[in-house]
Amino acid sequence: FEEMTSCDFVAGCIGGSAGVAVGHPLDTLKVKQQFGKGGTLWEVAVKSVRTEGGAGLFKGLLAPMLTAGGLNSLFFGVYAVSLQYIQGVDRVLSYPDIFLAGCLGGGAQLIVGCPIELIKVKLQTQRLNKFSGPWDCSKHIYKYEGVRGVYRGLTPLVWRDGPGFGLYMVIYEYGLHLLGGREKTGKMEQFISGGVAGMMAWLSVLPFDVLKSRLQADDPARPRYKNMVDCARQSYATDGAKVFTRGWLAMSLRAFPVNAITFLVYEFLLENCTNIQKHV
Repeated sequence: FEEMTSCDFVAGCIGGSAGVAVGHPLDTLKVKQQFGKGGTLWEVAVKSVRTEGGAGLFKGLLAPMLTAGGLNSLFFGVYAVSLQYIQGVDRVLSYPDIFLAGCLGGGAQLIVGCPIELIKVKLQTQRLNKFSGPWDCSKHIYKYEGVRGVYRGLTPLVWRDGPGFGLYMVIYEYGLHLLGGREKTGKMEQFISGGVAGMMAWLSVLPFDVLKSRLQADDPARPRYKNMVDCARQSYATDGAKVFTRGWLAMSLRAFPVNAITFLVYEFLLENCTNIQKHV
């Protein structure tokens, strides 16, 4: 039990780091679409490059790069521990079991994930380079808003990452089942299942991601939104229901390679970590 859990933490850490850099430019464009006045992915990309250059697409990358490993380690570790606890001695795991374990893992990583998301969004949407980097941004938030400010946007994140990660793991495991079963599938099946799981799970919680981005990018000195419900109401009143699907293309294009690579690296390391420990 302890050996398997440690493998999950290590594999999750490295797998998460491998995936994050691949999709950050698309994540930046997604956030700009969600916070701004809309526009197609191409229009937002062209405007961003014209005003900020290509480097603007990598705004806020440092914080997730430094923490992606830890966040994914926490998620996959808690997920594995939860599955072990739910399974007990000889119980056969069901998809509801996998969903519950995924929800628990997704919720656990928000302890660190929410502040990181906040800093990333602030840096991605800042104008005139108000913050020099993630550390400067975090100090500013804590100085003027305290702990409550550090966890701005937590409510939509709970709704996004709880059910979202639960569905994420269910789709991944079901994908492996459709492609021949976990014991028989290879790297290509893991790559495809991971990519599809990432796309479908993210699209299912996209409205909460939109609300999260708007709340976190909001100016605390002159707040536009009181809370998640108020943000949803104002967003709908201004832009209609379509506002809750903003960024879907950027999210989809980003989600497939990021999650495909994450699961591919995760499964490879998990398999080899377990084999090494068996021979030690």
